[in-house]
Amino acid sequence: EASCVAGRRSRPPGFVMGSCASTPPLLSDRGVLRIIGMTSDASSSQTKAVAAMLMTAEAVSWDGDPVKTGSFTAGAASFVAAHCNTASAVLPATTPGSDGTYTQSGDLAIGCVPKAKAVSQAGFDEAGLLLDARLGAKWAETFGDSAQYVKLAAANLAATPGIRRVAWQLDEDRAPEEYADWVSLAEYKAFAGYAGSPPYVVLGARGVPLSQSELERQPWYAMTPEQLGWA
Repeated sequence: EASCVAGRRSRPPGFVMGSCASTPPLLSDRGVLRIIGMTSDASSSQTKAVAAMLMTAEAVSWDGDPVKTGSFTAGAASFVAAHCNTASAVLPATTPGSDGTYTQSGDLAIGCVPKAKAVSQAGFDEAGLLLDARLGAKWAETFGDSAQYVKLAAANLAATPGIRRVAWQLDEDRAPEEYADWVSLAEYKAFAGYAGSPPYVVLGARGVPLSQSELERQPWYAMTPEQLGWA
């Protein structure tokens, strides 16, 4: 049986990449909380859970989306308001060449979100190579235009020091035919449980972290890159 210890895992033959869950809380929740998840239809319980997690964080990091109602970013609204335009605490990121203003447009941004910082092209390219190695040679082809957001996730993880946890607000209703181009799932499979990666806290619709047994009951959990069409 695979085991998680301090962000590392033993990998017996056939163990699925990205399938190791981390058990919150950490000894200290200070530092950066990274948030990921759906861009619409996040539950109010998930939003409240993220807001509670941010009460002990020093900074929040996320990719691309504006701070808006229904998004995975909604839980950051109170934190953003309390750290209005504080670039050291509010850390949105975007793809190379983007001007970063789209992230400022959400209804909950209230003029307090700094321009998103574009990751470097070198970091973006390196992220693609890492993802090729962990997800499979066909993952980018399968994702199409959305591949840039998976690369952004990987590049931002590498470029942001001090990430203590990643809170994934899980879309429990996502249809199996939509797993293949699920950006959050690709990040989870590529990073969760790997040495050097922060722990991933998977928040179900009730806003409660899923236990290991609950994770294992998720239909996507044990799917291999081959089954997802990535390799």
